[in-house]
Amino acid sequence: MHTHVLRRALVALLAASAVTLMVPASASATDPGQCRTGGGGFTSALKPGERLESGASLVPTPGKPELVMQPDGNLVIYLVSRPGGYKLPLWNSGTYGNPGAYATMQEDGNFVIYRKGGGPQQGGGIWQTATYGSRTDINIGATFVDDGRLVVTGRSEDYYWTTETIEQHVRVCASDMSWDQGYWAQSASVWLVLQQDNNLVMYRKSDGKAIWGSGTYGSRNSLTLEIRDSGDLVLREYDRNETVRWRSGTAGNSGAYALLQDDGNFVVYKKDGGPGKGGALWNTGTYNKI
Repeated sequence: MHTHVLRRALVALLAASAVTLMVPASASATDPGQCRTGGGGFTSALKPGERLESGASLVPTPGKPELVMQPDGNLVIYLVSRPGGYKLPLWNSGTYGNPGAYATMQEDGNFVIYRKGGGPQQGGGIWQTATYGSRTDINIGATFVDDGRLVVTGRSEDYYWTTETIEQHVRVCASDMSWDQGYWAQSASVWLVLQQDNNLVMYRKSDGKAIWGSGTYGSRNSLTLEIRDSGDLVLREYDRNETVRWRSGTAGNSGAYALLQDDGNFVVYKKDGGPGKGGALWNTGTYNKI
């Protein structure tokens, strides 16, 4: 697949079941045994007047996500399996087909991609964050963070813009730790991404192949992933009715949590369960696909 296309998984919806599922005893997880939010890390920034030239990238920490201004004109956020390993496109500006395009943080607070030879005085803008304005009480800039998000602080009244592609913890718990579109997590072997098309997809780090998906792409409203107090893992619409589009079928297990494991399995465990303890209520069955 070309790098300018944000990868989508056309995978079938797997049937959820309330039946307790067996997880191999060898299952492991990078899991400190607690629930916490994700995000943060080191940053790389473009100050007013600075440019990200064609072919250049922002990489706060080698081996972590990268922001790349591709030679084809597309600005892309990549997840990195390891230094020199496979890279999974997480977000892109959709500006491919413009060889030599570059991105710049303008003095007016706008972050803009221009065609080759274009600029604030010449024109040729093909994408922008629309954060321009006249406020002078803000330190403006474009910042790329280790957790995989691009953040622009401009001069408009609504001065904050972000891709919202924030890395999350490997545990999903019922303590107000829901995922929005663009959120993602990783174990040693896989990435789990709630895509902009509303599909929750697991990708194999070795080659980027999709090995599981919720089949919820194309839902009318944006979806949120959460564990309910009942223990049910659900993808629900972000609207007044909170319509559920997918569920694990594990209700009736208060305190249950979901865990993305190093063996490539995504598992819902009982409150006191976990790798080596048992108590699995549902899993993606992907432990043998990495």
